[in-house]
Amino acid sequence: MTTSYQIPPLTKKFDTQVTLPGSKSIALRQLAISALVDGKTILSGIPECDDIDAMIECLGTLGVRIQRRKNELEISGPIDLSDKTVSINTRMSGASTRILIGLAALRKGLTRIDGHESLRKRTNEPLLKTLEQMGCIVKREGVGLPVEIRGPVMSPELEIAGNISSQYVTALLLISPLLNQEETVAIKIKGDLVSKPYIDITVNEMRKRGLRVRWNGSRDLVVESGAYSDGEYSIEGDATAASYFSALATIHNSSVNFPNLGSNTVQGDYFFFEVMEQLGAKVKRTEESTRISGSIQLEGLSELDMNDHPDVALTLIAMSPVIPGTTTISGLSSLHHKECDRLDCPAAEFEIMGVPFRKTDASITIDEIATGSLKPHTLCTYHDHRMAMAFSVLASKTGNITIDDKNVVDKTYPNYWSDYQSLSQD
Repeated sequence: MTTSYQIPPLTKKFDTQVTLPGSKSIALRQLAISALVDGKTILSGIPECDDIDAMIECLGTLGVRIQRRKNELEISGPIDLSDKTVSINTRMSGASTRILIGLAALRKGLTRIDGHESLRKRTNEPLLKTLEQMGCIVKREGVGLPVEIRGPVMSPELEIAGNISSQYVTALLLISPLLNQEETVAIKIKGDLVSKPYIDITVNEMRKRGLRVRWNGSRDLVVESGAYSDGEYSIEGDATAASYFSALATIHNSSVNFPNLGSNTVQGDYFFFEVMEQLGAKVKRTEESTRISGSIQLEGLSELDMNDHPDVALTLIAMSPVIPGTTTISGLSSLHHKECDRLDCPAAEFEIMGVPFRKTDASITIDEIATGSLKPHTLCTYHDHRMAMAFSVLASKTGNITIDDKNVVDKTYPNYWSDYQSLSQD
């Protein structure tokens, strides 16, 4: 059910602790790896959200046995690789869709994949074309969903475009150990590469499960022969989710401690703490935890390239009207291909609110504006959870922003609003 919600302002300093939901990016990768293991895996720290539920449901339909017990999942694979026809629905999860397209390519049978209308508009063409070149039969009506895939893949020689989404590369990486079990598999990335840190997450999670994966230069990945290991693995806190509370602490001269996200992470969005330091925040890092404290006076930002950090780029865009001076954010071309167009959509909302900005196809320049002069507005989230959470940062300063759908955050962070409201409690 769609429920509008006026985001309350934060009027008092806060010094609190936020235990982040487990990283969705890591959890989805570990779920997929577990589905490819002929054995039992225990995963702890799995976040409870729609995207994870969608992935679990789809893997179950594909023959994986999954049992939930307290904060753990017990997963018994592997997926059904037979010639059985299977239909799965990935709901609104783009990352799950791309990963499951990869898993479907391993199956002899037909796999039908569909999802929410927003996923029908998001292109999977580079990945689907690569799978066709590898011997799969693919049927689709447009560039997105629905799609039908019949495998198995026949060739271990992989090429994929890297300029739209790193999720295509992740999908190929995750299935690569099953493509050629006697020799190495090479993945060649063509053209520009966006969001490399997300590929690094995939590489790191594969290494945890016993695979030897390495970069060969800046565009080639090599996966040595081997098999994923079973065992017990834990999921660390989500660095993207941390960006909202980091931004809130920074602009409200307040402090937040994250006990389950530390400097030993490979999540690229941990970079957002460095951005907040440029604004004047102080960050104390240990291997297991991070604490951020804002300053009385914010500093301005020079131009910042966020090509490698698209998910937290939206957080920076949304908070830019309260950053001193003029803020230019570049490297944003991949934002056009997210749950919504995360460049054009926030720009449209800024225009209604009266925020001065200039935009190109891959950048946006935003001028500081007195929060009292922002027009009261019901923000359209475009079915995008990150639009709601990112703009809560700006709303925390104004109190006059309502979002059209409070529950849109359930996609990745169902407890977001209660955690947000806890910042203003004594």
